[in-house]
Amino acid sequence: MHASVGDRIVVRTESLGLPPREGTVQEVLGGPDAEHYRVAWDDGHESVLSPGPDTRVLPARGGVPRQQAAPAARTRPAGPHDPVERIMSSPVATIDGHDSLRVAAETLTAAQIGALIVTSDEDDRPLGLISERDVVRALAAGGDPDEVWAADVVGLDTVWANPTDSTFDVARLMRDAEVRHMPIRSGENCVGMVSIRDVLRILIGS
Repeated sequence: MHASVGDRIVVRTESLGLPPREGTVQEVLGGPDAEHYRVAWDDGHESVLSPGPDTRVLPARGGVPRQQAAPAARTRPAGPHDPVERIMSSPVATIDGHDSLRVAAETLTAAQIGALIVTSDEDDRPLGLISERDVVRALAAGGDPDEVWAADVVGLDTVWANPTDSTFDVARLMRDAEVRHMPIRSGENCVGMVSIRDVLRILIGS
């Protein structure tokens, strides 16, 4: 898919029980074969979106015309010392702490991702990350997929990064923690996620 500055982005999240998220493209990042976008969301947040099967592009109607997009914004790729928010995926898929491992596995499969943020049932506060590897380990240890909750498996030592951390620094965090997914937190909110694939794409391409 391709989008230009000023186009509208709609991310369908009905499968996660959430309303669609809508925003406006502010900057086109990456190359023609792997475009991603800096999006100003209608809810007041801004993040970098890597489009997936649930992403739709609506051509601009008013606002910033396509021809006004700055050439540098179209072609300048993110670098290893740029803030990691430029490459993080958002919105982040979540599950409740009282959801079972079966629900976690089904959500991971449906969204075609490798990790989820587990949230508190009371206030939606992010508790930590649960990965496909965590689910497999729990099941291999004899856990009942319908009786073990996500909150039972989520790592108490989940490592978080900040949106302003550089991709290089996040790569070091992932190496030291031996993890393949890093949640990005701003204040008490999880605002994005990066995978080892996202990070390596920047480091190897630099």
